[in-house]
Amino acid sequence: MAVHYDRAYASARRGRKTPTRAEKALWMHIRNRGVDGLRFRRQMPLGPYIADFCCPAVKLIVEADGGVHVLREAEDKARDDWLRSKGFVVLRFPNQTILGRPDIVIGSIRAHAAKAGARTPHPSRCASHLPPQGGKGMSVGPEIWFYHLERSTLDQVLPGLMEKTRERGWRALIRAADRRLLDDIDERLWTYRDDSFLAHGMASAPGADRQPILLTESLENPNGAQALFIVDGSELGDTGGFDRCFIIFDGRDEAALSGARVRWKTLKDQGAALAYWKQSPEGRWEKAA
Repeated sequence: MAVHYDRAYASARRGRKTPTRAEKALWMHIRNRGVDGLRFRRQMPLGPYIADFCCPAVKLIVEADGGVHVLREAEDKARDDWLRSKGFVVLRFPNQTILGRPDIVIGSIRAHAAKAGARTPHPSRCASHLPPQGGKGMSVGPEIWFYHLERSTLDQVLPGLMEKTRERGWRALIRAADRRLLDDIDERLWTYRDDSFLAHGMASAPGADRQPILLTESLENPNGAQALFIVDGSELGDTGGFDRCFIIFDGRDEAALSGARVRWKTLKDQGAALAYWKQSPEGRWEKAA
């Protein structure tokens, strides 16, 4: 509904205090960068209008439509046309869809974010045992986190990282140049716990594109993973399709440590968004750079 410019902000404040049931439910999903790190604002004034939910980074507006919208289609069309003329994409969902099938709404948001190429996950949504992000990141490209193992082995660390990656809703790609290492990881992910396992597959096997966790030697991303894990110094390749990359190396191996230092310097010179983490004597992750 059109709102006079001078009254837009006051109306937005009232809207935040008295959300509808559907608005409140959707906000619980998308607040605090809850969907792929996208920062939404609710009841956001835009010119003469107020958007229910707006993510300025990808110019996306999400509207929760109650029954009243059936009676004001012409007004909504004029509103949406104005917003689209400013470069926004407007997604409208009936209240019953938001309340009954929030997965449809979240899926549509993710699809737009992926198309826009501006998904920027926030570190507060990562695994609780992972260190928070430090430093300033780039406006484009994924974050690249170096994990310096000193108190744990790859076998001990990797399954937990996979669990938290999947809890986040991401797919994972584990890349290694050594096929024997991939075979060991393959077995480990099936057997690391007596009461559970991590569904995964090899890139060389049928259905690789459907795997939530994929093990590969190649530089491709067949399963559309958001998280890339480099576990033996293999090449990063094109990182443009990932949200975050992890370079995991054994600090007790002098060759691996030296290689990680060279890679760090190279990526830093290229302007990458980097973080470097080491294990404390107690096994906790601590930021080193």
